[in-house]
Amino acid sequence: MSLRRIDPTPMKMREFWHPLTLFTNIPVLLAAIAYSMVFLFASVLNSVEVPQLLQSKFELNAQQLGLQFLGLIIGSLLGEQLGGFMSDMWMNTRARKIGHKPAPEFRLWLSYIGFLLSIAGMVVFLVCTEQATTGKWDVRPVIGTGVAAFGNQVVTTVLTTYAVDTYPQDAGSVGVFINFVRSTWGFIGPFWYVVVFELID
Repeated sequence: MSLRRIDPTPMKMREFWHPLTLFTNIPVLLAAIAYSMVFLFASVLNSVEVPQLLQSKFELNAQQLGLQFLGLIIGSLLGEQLGGFMSDMWMNTRARKIGHKPAPEFRLWLSYIGFLLSIAGMVVFLVCTEQATTGKWDVRPVIGTGVAAFGNQVVTTVLTTYAVDTYPQDAGSVGVFINFVRSTWGFIGPFWYVVVFELID
């Protein structure tokens, strides 16, 4: 076995900065920003705040705390499976109805489901955590994280596919660009919302 590049063409420095030129592509940029905001709250915030909030609220040990992430895992798995299937089915149904391939923007209708579920899941997680009795475990916050994770995956699938559909000639760079924006937003988030939760307490 050997490790080698799939593409034998020599790498150029341009390949590293080329995806950043997509900041000028408005459909791709808006999809990346919208998805990144959902990812920041429905994935990163949950991942950071589940140990912060639930451990102290329910007095959990390490094993019990680890089980609180089941909501995120199950929600993400279901959202990925159903999000991709629904997105393709939605576009194929429209194509059969109009007799040709629909515009990429038609796919965005499905993202509303993901946005609404992400918001609802976050509200359930935070409100139910606040209302839970200290020292007595409650499953409702975990269900909230699962719903938010489901919505996050639906938004991920729909908006990433939409961005690639609008600029298919450079699909690889679209993926790199979206990941760059998402990762940057996800990195910055914990610096400010951990402070916000401390101020609320």
